[in-house]
Order: sequence, then structure tokens, then C-alpha cells
Amino acid sequence: MANKNNDYSLKAISPIDGRYSSQIDQQIIDTNSEYGLIKNRLYVEIKWFIFLSALNPIKKRFAINKSEKEYLLNINKNFGINDAKEIKNIEKITNHDVKSIEYFLKNKFDKHKSLKNKKELIHFCATSEDINNISYALMYKDTKVILLNKINDLLKIIKINEIKYADTPMLSRTHGQKATPTTFGKELKVFTSRIVKQKELMKTRKVFAKMNGAVGNYNAHLFVLPEIKWDVTTKKFLKSLGLEQNEYTTQIENHDWLSESLNDITMIANILLDFSRDIWLYIMLDYLKQKNIKNEIGSSTMPHKVNPIDFENAEGNLEITSTLSQSISRKLLSSRLQRDLSDSTVLRNLGVIYSHFYLSIISLIKGMNKIDINLKKINSDLDNSWEVLAEPIQIVMRYHNIKNSYEIIKDATRGKIIDKDSIASIINGCDLDDNLKKKLLKLKPRDYIGLANKLTLKRN
Repeated sequence: MANKNNDYSLKAISPIDGRYSSQIDQQIIDTNSEYGLIKNRLYVEIKWFIFLSALNPIKKRFAINKSEKEYLLNINKNFGINDAKEIKNIEKITNHDVKSIEYFLKNKFDKHKSLKNKKELIHFCATSEDINNISYALMYKDTKVILLNKINDLLKIIKINEIKYADTPMLSRTHGQKATPTTFGKELKVFTSRIVKQKELMKTRKVFAKMNGAVGNYNAHLFVLPEIKWDVTTKKFLKSLGLEQNEYTTQIENHDWLSESLNDITMIANILLDFSRDIWLYIMLDYLKQKNIKNEIGSSTMPHKVNPIDFENAEGNLEITSTLSQSISRKLLSSRLQRDLSDSTVLRNLGVIYSHFYLSIISLIKGMNKIDINLKKINSDLDNSWEVLAEPIQIVMRYHNIKNSYEIIKDATRGKIIDKDSIASIINGCDLDDNLKKKLLKLKPRDYIGLANKLTLKRN
């Protein structure tokens, strides 16, 4: 568990544990730190013991009463940093992280009169990976809730602006050049629709786990207790933890679901990266202005500046999120034969991904709360961009079968300074009837927004 005292933060190598530690949800830290992993391992061991003790014929030897069950659950409920330190001290002797959990738990059993003789059921028929894969699955489940809630917070802010500016015309830019007008709200809608789609995939993604022994065949289980339908029984155990059973595994759960879940994060991170850059560009174009926070400093030497640092910070954290997530996702799909340990170190970096992702979202929320639309600049650009009406003019001409319509308008507009009078002259020179010319002459860049407002207000 991260220690947020000043000395520790100043000496931390990772900015997640140092500079940014105070900005990260404490539950993400508690869940995904070494402390969190240890606590989840202990929880799985306890739940597995309790589950086994109620099975026929195991309960003939190891049945526990209500008081004993409460004692066991309280070991996990009251688990604290000193307990985690005790387990780490055991690990120094055993040189095995999961076995140290087992020995810690046995010590707890020794302190309870009636449980003392039942401790051999701890870690029964389980391999370390059985405990680990379930622990990581539970850690992701808890973290996913936090991440989805924060994504929803961001969506709410974007959607407020989306609706507010559904009818606000704005010059678009394709290839960086002036192009057909849109509305600012509709451009935000593009991003919210993308985020919502990927968020739902992330939300509904099933989390899998396995509890099937050394190589996934229930070898020890069946040999000792052949009367138990172990594949069905362990499925019930995993279901009790809110997890799906992966029936076919080696010693390790193959991590396919986790790889997919990381890809969900990668997708959303890349969409938000695109969003961050677009908002940054709108600020650069002066279409958006940032609220002046009195005590904040934009530049150490240029007092007038208000820099878009929230969107730049988000961009940096999203790049790290995406890169790490893709790399780890790819790595987790492979394991030599029935087991190697190369995934162990990699899995310990999952919390780094979740933390950078969380940081990026809160930066975007902060940034979105500081922007206002600059109507003066947006309207000025629209009113000085009559050339964008070249599109509707040539489309009308095409529909009325005027030969070489595109080429005629291209020659009249490309590379030339076009104003209202220029457009009027082009329209009047077209071989169109007077009613069509009148309709075109009434058109202004700010009116040429198609269904932008309707699309914006349409529910996803």
C-alpha cells in the first residue's frame, strides 16, 4: 500500500507512487499494490477453505461452525499493513510469496482452539496459480468499477457541452484546411458515442478464473476424492466470487480475458488521446478559451499565458496507458508449455496501467471544467470563409445536370480569396434557374451545418 508521506513521495522512482500518488483513488492503490495482492490472496485462501469445509465428504473431517467461519472472515476483514509485513517476513524465509500466505494463515489457525486441528485443509489441492489468477481477477473487477465510474464522470461533462453547443456552428478542418461547417456539439458527440460503445464492452466483459490444480486436470483432487465432481464444484466456487470458470487451462489461467480487458482500456485510452489532441487544437485555434485561475501560473517567463496543461498531461498519461496495456496484453497471451513465470512480473504492473489511465481521466475532467467556447473567434472564421459554400453550389449544379460542375466551381474558387460578393458572382453566373439561385444566395456558412444539431441531440 502506497505511503503518501512527503519523504516517501519525494524519493519514489515511479510518479504513480510519488508526484501523482495523492491524485489516484486510494482504492486503486490499496487493491493493486503488493499489499492489495497479498490481501486478495489471503481472501481466496480463506474462501477456498470455507467452501471445501462444507463439501461432502470433506465436512466429516473439517466442518466448521458459525463462530469459526466468522473468525476466518475477520482475518481478512481486519487485515492491515502489519499483517502484510508479517507475511513478507515469512516470505523472506520461504522465498515463496503464496506459500507465505498459507503459513500466515496456519499461524492464525494455531491461535484458535478448535481450528488448530483443521489447518491442513488450507491450500488443499491448490497450486499457487489457482490463488494468484483468482486474486488478479478480483483485483481487476474492483478496479474496473472505479475506472468505469470515472469514465462516466468525464462523459457527463462532455455531454453537457455537447448539448449546450449542439446548435453552435463552427468551421471544420479536414487535413488542417478550412472545410464544411459543423457544430461544436456534434464534434463532441462523435467522441462520446465512441467512448460509450467501448465502455459498454469493458463493462460487460466477463472475468474468468480457474481452480483446477497443477496442470488444469484436477489430478490431486480426483485421486484423493473421486466422489466429488470437481469441475462442477469449482465452477460453483468461482461463481460465488463473481467469476466465470475457464474450463481448459494448463497450470495457468491463460489470461485471454485479461488481455481482452486490457484491450478495452487501450481502445478507450486511444479515443481519449484523440479527444485530448482535438481539444488542444481547438484551444490553439482560439475556438476554446481557458478560464483564468487566479493563482495558477501558465509560464515561468510569459505572464499572459494559460497553457492547456490538463490536456497535455492527459495525453502523456494516455500514451503510457496505451503502450503498457498493449505490451502486457500481448505478453499475457503466451506461456511456455504448462507453465513459466514470465507473466508473474508482468502482472505486477497492471496497477501502473490502471493508475495512469485514472490520472488521464481526471486530467481531462479538470481540463473540461476550465474551458469556454470563444464565439467571437468561431463566428469570425465562419463569416470569413465563404469558400466552403463551393461544395453546395457544385452539388446543386450536379443534381441539375450541369456539365463539368465540379471543374467550373474549382476554377472559380481554388487558390483565390473568396468573400460574400465572390460567391454571389459565382452563383449568378451559374446556369441555374432564378429560384435555385435565390436559395443559394441566401445561404451563409453558419447555416450550412446539415443535420449536425439533430445528430447531436439524438440519443445513443
